[in-house]
Amino acid sequence: MKNDYATNALPEKPRRDPETLMLFVADAREKQPYSGVVWDAAMWNISSADVKKRAHHLNKASLIFTEHAGPRVPVEARSPFMPGFADVVKACIVRRRLNRGMESSSQLVLVRATRYLYAVLPLPARHDPSLINRGHFVAAENAILEREAPSSAYRAATLLAEFAGTLDRYGVCRNQIDFRSSVKKPTEHIDRTSSTFEQRVKGLPTAAVLDALAAISNDPGLVERPFDLLRVRIAELLVVCGFRIGEGLTMPSSPAVREAVADEAGPIRLDALTGEPVERLGLRYWPEKGGEPVVKWVPTVANALVLRALEDIERICLPARENAQWLERHPGDVNIDIGPEERLPLRRATEILGLAEKQLFQWLNARERGGRRLVIGRGIDAYIRGSDFRKAIASDRYEKPVLVREDGRRQTLGQSLFVVFFHSTNQSRATNRYISMPVTGQQMHDFLCGRGDIASIFERQGYRDDAGKPYRIRTHDFRRLLNMIAQRGGLTQTEIAQWMGRRRVSDNAAYDLRTPTEMAAEMRELVTRNEVYGVIADQVQALPEAERGAFLESRLAMIHTTPHGECASNIAESPCATAMSCLGGCRQYLRRKGDAKSRESLLRIERKTLIALNNAREAMAAGKFNAENWVRAQETILKTTRAALAIDDDPSANIGDARHVSPDGPLIGEAL
Repeated sequence: MKNDYATNALPEKPRRDPETLMLFVADAREKQPYSGVVWDAAMWNISSADVKKRAHHLNKASLIFTEHAGPRVPVEARSPFMPGFADVVKACIVRRRLNRGMESSSQLVLVRATRYLYAVLPLPARHDPSLINRGHFVAAENAILEREAPSSAYRAATLLAEFAGTLDRYGVCRNQIDFRSSVKKPTEHIDRTSSTFEQRVKGLPTAAVLDALAAISNDPGLVERPFDLLRVRIAELLVVCGFRIGEGLTMPSSPAVREAVADEAGPIRLDALTGEPVERLGLRYWPEKGGEPVVKWVPTVANALVLRALEDIERICLPARENAQWLERHPGDVNIDIGPEERLPLRRATEILGLAEKQLFQWLNARERGGRRLVIGRGIDAYIRGSDFRKAIASDRYEKPVLVREDGRRQTLGQSLFVVFFHSTNQSRATNRYISMPVTGQQMHDFLCGRGDIASIFERQGYRDDAGKPYRIRTHDFRRLLNMIAQRGGLTQTEIAQWMGRRRVSDNAAYDLRTPTEMAAEMRELVTRNEVYGVIADQVQALPEAERGAFLESRLAMIHTTPHGECASNIAESPCATAMSCLGGCRQYLRRKGDAKSRESLLRIERKTLIALNNAREAMAAGKFNAENWVRAQETILKTTRAALAIDDDPSANIGDARHVSPDGPLIGEAL
C-alpha cells in the first residue's frame, strides 16, 4: 500500500539555523572513522571496518554514492550524487558508524535507500539538501514498493525513515520532515497453496543431484586436484550436518568430538556385528546466531563419511594453516628465504611467484607506494631488493580474524580448520604458498553452481539434467533438505531447532516445506498422543478412544498456515469466521471514546484473555506443541484490548470521537 502520509500529517515546522547543514557535514568530515577513504570519492571501501564479519565473506564492502545502476556497471560509468546530497548521505553513514558501530551490510542498504530519494528530488534539492521535504520521502518509498520485493522493500523503507529521522534530529532541513514508513514487515507464515511454495519445494536437491555429488566425491582423480577435493569434502559435511555455510567454513582447527555411547543401564554399547564400542561423533562450531561453541552430533551411520572428510581436509589445509600461524607470529612479514639486502633478479622473482615477466611488472606496479619504484636497473641487470620483495608479498596478507564473538573473543586464521594458500583456485595464477587465506562462500558457490566463465564441478564432470543443463545446488539447499527430512522423520520442533542451531522454535516454519496433507497427518498423531494444546485436543481427549481416529480424520484433513500458526479450518469450503477479527490488531478497528457498551465487552474480554494467556504459558512451559502460537495470539488480543480501553483516557479526544485502536497494525479487514 502506498504511503499517503504527506497528505494527512501535521504542517511542516520551520527550522531555526539555515547553516546547520554545513555544520552537520563538517563535523562528520572531521570525525570520519573509515581508514583509507577519500571523502569526495564516489566509492568508499569500508571492508576493513567489518571486524565482526566472518571470513567466508571476502567480497569488498564498497559504498557507491551514485544513482541506481546494474551490479556490473563500473563506478566510473555511473552518475554520482551531486556533492550536496552526497555529503549529507556520507555524514549520516559516519554518524551511524560512530554512534552505533553499524557494519557494512546495513550501510549498504542505507545507501540503496537514499538512491530512491535522490531519484525523486528536483535539481535544487539535490544541490541543497536543506530543501528536502516530506513529500520527497513519500515518493521515494512508493518507488521502493514498486521496484523491490516485500522483504527487501521493508528493510530499505525502514532505513529511509531512519535517514529522515537523522535529518530531523540534527536540524539539517529547513522544515521538519516527520516521515514514518508505511511499509510493514512481511508476515512469516507460509502459504502452502501458492506457486512460490511449489517453487521452493522443487528447489530442494533431487536424488539425481545427490547421486552425482556422491559419485564425484568417490572419484579417485580428485586426489590430483586438492582444492576440488577439499570443496567436495566441505559439501559432504554440509549434507550430513546441515551447517550454514558461514558456520561450516569457520569451524576451529580441531572440531571433532568423539564419545562412547552408553546404554540406558550404564555400560558401553557394543556394535551387534563387530562387537566394537559404538561411538558418537560431533563437530564443534560457533553458531551464526550467537551463543557459545556447540557440538553438532553426526548421525551414526555417517561417522565414517565425516571421518574420511576430516582426514582429507586436514591433509590439504595443514600446510596453509601452519603458514598462517607463522604469519601471526611475524606481523608484516612472510616466510620466504630471501635476505633483506639480497638483490633478487627478476627471473627468480617470476619463478617464486609463478608469473610471466609482464605479469610480474603489473604485480609490482600495484604494490608500489609513494612513487617509489621497486625494480632497480634495466634489462638483465634489473633486480628487486629482498626487503622490498618481502614487503610486496606481505601486502597480500590476510590480517582479519576469521570470526569475532559478541564478547570480543577472536578466532584467527591459524586457529581455523579451513585454510588454503592464496590463488589456490585461480587457474591463471600460480598458487602463492607464502600467503594463507580462508575458504570463502563464493568459492563453494562457484564449485557447486558455477559463475560466468567458471564451470561448476557438475559441468566439468558432465552431470546434467534432462534439459541438458549442468546440475547446480546452493550450499543452503543442503540445510533445507535436512530440515525437511527431520520434519518428515518425526523430530520434535524443539529438537529440530536445537540441532539446526536456531534461537527460536518458530524459525523452523520458514524451512518447513511439507504439504498440507503431511502436516495434517502429523497433527493427528500429536493430538492422539496428547502433545498438542488447544480446543481440538480437548475434544479428542473427551471422546472414547475407539472414536478418536475417525474424528481426527474428518476434523484434521488439511492444515494451512496462518500468521499465528497452523489452522485446521478448511478455508476452501467456507470463509474463516475470524477473518474480520478487530482484536487481531487490524488497523481498521475504530472505537469511540466513552462507548459504555463496548467498554463493558472489552473489560470482559480482558479478564478472559488473561486467564487464557496464563493457561497457554503453562502449556508452553510444559512443552506442549502449538502452545507458543496460543501465547502469541492471546498476547495480541490483550494488547489490542487494552489499547481500545485506553481511548477513554485520551485527553486529546472528545466524547464520541472515533479513534484507530491499532493504526500501525496489519490490514486484516476491509475499509468501510
